[in-house]
Amino acid sequence: MAEDKIKVTTRDGDILEVDLYVAKQWQPVKLIYEVLDSTNVPENPIDLDAISTETLKKIIEWSNHHKQDETDSVDNSRKYKNHDEIPPWDKHFFNIKQEMIFEIIVAADHLGMTELLGMGCKTVADMIKGKTPEEVRQTFNIPNDLPPLQRAQPVTSNENQ
Repeated sequence: MAEDKIKVTTRDGDILEVDLYVAKQWQPVKLIYEVLDSTNVPENPIDLDAISTETLKKIIEWSNHHKQDETDSVDNSRKYKNHDEIPPWDKHFFNIKQEMIFEIIVAADHLGMTELLGMGCKTVADMIKGKTPEEVRQTFNIPNDLPPLQRAQPVTSNENQ
């Protein structure tokens, strides 16, 4: 028996088909099914207009890879914790442009995907770890908005205050 599929629309207006089991892991879809108290697949696409097509395709890829894992919810969080090492498959998954990492983080938050959100944040934290403020600015293209006089002053720690 083939898995049920639902249709979702993206911010770009595209309609994607997603396995129902995967989509029910996303809070907006899960809530629709709870509110409607239904097991039927909706005829009309579910609107996910906060997420671009490219980002949603990446999230579907991640969700399909992890669909045999335990349910991703507040009540039953998976084994991964933010302080853990990111598993190899997921590390490879996040080996993408920074902009896409940030879009995935925002979308994971919107969809209530705590594990994906945690891995995305850990990926960004690892990009920052061990870098000077100037290196962080270069990594993330953050302009130095300090006036020239303040830039010349040495940075002091707030730990002893």
